[in-house]
Amino acid sequence: MPNIEEVMHTIKEVATYLKVSERTIQRLIKSGQLRAYTVGGQRRIPPAALRRYLDSSVLDNLDDDSWRQLDLF
Repeated sequence: MPNIEEVMHTIKEVATYLKVSERTIQRLIKSGQLRAYTVGGQRRIPPAALRRYLDSSVLDNLDDDSWRQLDLF
């Protein structure tokens, strides 16, 4: 369970941040690649889940650790 102090993000916010469609984020959630929670009938993504996704998939192709400097929200 995410830390109560973390800010949960909407699918739209995450899609905008990653510069992909909302449908892409929905597919990642459905496939289990990106963790999300339902809050008040809407899906919310904790920052830690986004970091885990980026750590495990998108950033595997980078040769250095410069991505660790990213400010994820």
